[in-house]
Amino acid sequence: MQNSDRHVNRERHPDFADNQFTHPPHPAPPEDAEGGNGTHSSYGAGHPHLVMTGVEGGGAEFPLTGEVTTIGSAPDNDIELPGLLPHHARITHTETDEYVLDSIGETTTPSAGEASPTDDAPTGARLRHGSGFKIRGLGFVFQRAEYADHGRPFGGRGGGEGEKQPQQAPPPDYRPAHEAARAAERSTHDGAPPVVDEEGSPREHH
Repeated sequence: MQNSDRHVNRERHPDFADNQFTHPPHPAPPEDAEGGNGTHSSYGAGHPHLVMTGVEGGGAEFPLTGEVTTIGSAPDNDIELPGLLPHHARITHTETDEYVLDSIGETTTPSAGEASPTDDAPTGARLRHGSGFKIRGLGFVFQRAEYADHGRPFGGRGGGEGEKQPQQAPPPDYRPAHEAARAAERSTHDGAPPVVDEEGSPREHH
């Protein structure tokens, strides 16, 4: 079965494997995941979060605990910040255990893709440990423990840019955990009290 992670923009990330799920899934995270040499761990592991940069006194930290984290100026966002569009951007936790940034307004990342040549509203931007982006001048850095962020194994950056990196085992099939997390999130929203706007009309949960 081919990888069906539609969230990752292949023009931005041509290294993203189309055949990620052709191998048998691991029955459990690899033994070397926690504190070892690999970068595949359990679904959502590694304390994924955003840290604001360029903020006097230290940046605020925003844990990415949901399957979708929304950013904007409207009060129904997970991260509410003034000066942005009402629903400016979102970060999706995908079925391949990646975190992907999509934006509909002014947002800059280090490199633009073919789908957004000026990078004013990137779509499908995969976030790995240390990935930075700015939304209307507000800086953010994505952080996740490297044992879980699916980056380069066996020392990664510490192994030397010019060194050949040995291959690690393929990642587990995260789809069952992803579907369970989505179901749990839907259940939470279904059981929550209705959200209303300023006029008292019901509004959908994000």
